[in-house]
Amino acid sequence: MTSCSPCLMIAVLAIGCSWAAMSQETKPAAVPAGGAADGLHPIVKMETSLGTITLELDAEKAPITVKNFIQYAEAGFYNETIFHRVIPDFMVQGGGYTATIDEKKQGLREPITNEWRTGLKNAKGVIAMARLGPPAPNSANSATAQFFINVVDNTRLDQPQGDGAAYCGFGKVTEGMDVVEKIRTAKVERNDKYPGGPVVPVEPIIIKSVKVVSGWDAKKADERVKAAEESAKATAAAAEADKMKAVDATIAQIEKETGKKMEKAPTGLMWVVLKEGSGASPQKTSQVTVNYTGWLTDGKKFDSSVDRGQPATFALNQVIRGWTEGVAMMKAGEKRKFLIPPDMGYGARGTPGGPIPPNAWLIFDVELISFD
Repeated sequence: MTSCSPCLMIAVLAIGCSWAAMSQETKPAAVPAGGAADGLHPIVKMETSLGTITLELDAEKAPITVKNFIQYAEAGFYNETIFHRVIPDFMVQGGGYTATIDEKKQGLREPITNEWRTGLKNAKGVIAMARLGPPAPNSANSATAQFFINVVDNTRLDQPQGDGAAYCGFGKVTEGMDVVEKIRTAKVERNDKYPGGPVVPVEPIIIKSVKVVSGWDAKKADERVKAAEESAKATAAAAEADKMKAVDATIAQIEKETGKKMEKAPTGLMWVVLKEGSGASPQKTSQVTVNYTGWLTDGKKFDSSVDRGQPATFALNQVIRGWTEGVAMMKAGEKRKFLIPPDMGYGARGTPGGPIPPNAWLIFDVELISFD
């Protein structure tokens, strides 16, 4: 859902948690009017033009997301927005467009950290934050104000998507699933202002207000948020450290196998010359013919013109930056082994549905056959 699938670009949903075991046939059970007594499970009333939806949020497991949602609610951001994207066998999404199908931008804050590693599931009746999807920059952590309510058990949203992250639910409907059902079955149409297919309700479904009615301890929630942010930073730092260890090991292995020290450009591109060429080098706009093989740092081969038995020909300015810069340094007949950092390869997007994961370092053996 997005701002992604659900919303703007491609439409997917957002930060990944969820409530576990509500089946598609079972209406979520009501909870006591005050919610849990720990101050971390606030009860929220969402008044819509089709009726009231009552939510219980979980700031114990998704504190950053819950605080973000409540801040938007208390600021009145959601007032007079609509459910702008309705897919009856998937979800209903709202909180980001006006009744005239104009995106609401005034009052938007910075995107939040995606808390999808909580183990909660995107079950029917779970509310989650919408976000952008690949190829948007940092799509995994792009959620702002838009949210969606799952209308079926969306187990596929519990698995990492093309940007390496799943979707995190942060609350569940406890009363008003009949209202969600009205939204789910509303007549929809295409709208030129929202290029997401026939998903926009013909009659605007207005969110009149979103209010916290009980069970919210902002001070206690802030403590959870601080702990969650510190944990997220530590997790990211550890992941980056592990990745750089793998890169260092790759460099050492290449240098051992070739008997040469890798050279490095200011951009971060690294290489060793395996066979010298002669003559001039191509321009960055040249048409080049090459043989190549590409691997990930874990040794997995993902592409090879050699295996296909057919050299590749392309414009040097139509490929990833690592290739544009690297091959432009070569001469005809030259062979090099390149180590390409993520920002010169496929970046945070990777190749969605393909072999290259987000933020991957790439190894290429390249032979420049000719150019013009």
